[in-house]
Amino acid sequence: MTAKFDRISITYKLSFETPFHCGTGLREGLIDRTIVRDHDDFLYMPGSTIKGVVREHCERLARMYSDENDAVMRDLIASPHDGKKALFALGRHTSMITRIFGSHYAPGHLFFEDARQEDTDKEQYKKGGGADGYKDLQTELYTQVRLDRPTRTAVAGALYTSEFGTKDVILHGSITGWLRCTPIAGVEEGPTYSLLLLLAGLHLVDRIGGNKSAGKGKCRCEVGKVTVNGKDYEKDDWQPWFNHLDKLADYTKVGADLEVEEE
Repeated sequence: MTAKFDRISITYKLSFETPFHCGTGLREGLIDRTIVRDHDDFLYMPGSTIKGVVREHCERLARMYSDENDAVMRDLIASPHDGKKALFALGRHTSMITRIFGSHYAPGHLFFEDARQEDTDKEQYKKGGGADGYKDLQTELYTQVRLDRPTRTAVAGALYTSEFGTKDVILHGSITGWLRCTPIAGVEEGPTYSLLLLLAGLHLVDRIGGNKSAGKGKCRCEVGKVTVNGKDYEKDDWQPWFNHLDKLADYTKVGADLEVEEE
């Protein structure tokens, strides 16, 4: 049994339960921290941000299901910004994380699209309110002050205003491309190791954006349709796959033998 490429497509919906902030790093007027908008001035969530959050959850799951005594495998599940760990992984068998998200030496083949509002949701901001409609209703402002941790007092001159997307905003996104991994042994009709890990990571997304420690960015991520090599799986079809999560532990035991790199 060898690794193979599967053409996949996953749709999902992000429903925010608290205000959220995905910043531009730019200031505008009296607003010190602005939120990202598209060219039509509608809020969206960059695919790179979603990819980073999902990767973090997938890394935690991969560590949880890996052998506690397998230090080599734990080193392979490393931050993409850790150059030393990347060199350590060079020449070794590819981890599930690398299959999904890529690494310094093995580029990924999945594209995380920006999550955007649907046209029907945008319409509510277009009607009335002048040329720009009511697009300002997508955001609200919060004025905050930075605290000095040792003294727990406000830092002089550190008063700033941040822009947040309002709660109840719903964004729709998708993940498409090619995913290379091995079918799970003993599971005839189901996902590969990496697809199962990716779906589980998406399912765990519950906060995204800045100021999470202050309660911002709380959301629900609901996976919709999963398509593998042209075959569609609705929620009732793919949800039972989570019953095989314990099989992820097999990857650390036999994955090195199954995941055969093909030049």
